[in-house]
Amino acid sequence: MLKVLKTIDHWVSRLTRLICVLALGAIVIMFLANVFVRFVPIYNFTQTDDWIQICLIWMIFLGAQELVRTRNHFVVEVMTERLEGNAGRICRILVCAIELATYALICYYGWVWVMRAQAYMQSIPWMQVKVAYAAVPVSAFFMTCYALRDFFLALRGHYDDFELD
Repeated sequence: MLKVLKTIDHWVSRLTRLICVLALGAIVIMFLANVFVRFVPIYNFTQTDDWIQICLIWMIFLGAQELVRTRNHFVVEVMTERLEGNAGRICRILVCAIELATYALICYYGWVWVMRAQAYMQSIPWMQVKVAYAAVPVSAFFMTCYALRDFFLALRGHYDDFELD
């Protein structure tokens, strides 16, 4: 079972990184094309601002998801690194519990936000803003899974022993 979860984690990570790279490439191409046609008016790219915004939102949230997975995100470790023994373990568990609760709340309210959204993109009239907003709960779901992993590792006293394959 653990091997299956590690395989899923590996492929989710690869897909996340691929989407981030593609989104960044699309942003650069659309931005450069938009700048070019301002000086050489051969076509009016009216929708590029919304597409850039969608790509940017997805890239940021999926990138944050990958940072949480690899533990390269911003975490308060001042107390957990200085305290040793039981006090350090309890502090680590508390930090992991706060992180888990934060991601779970973001995931829940992100889904509420997406489901309530009725607006459409400004220059793409056929696309609802849900497409952009969906990045929040999707990435927060995976962040919650990774925070749950870290919480259980902290409970078992193996938080620092964990390494990614």
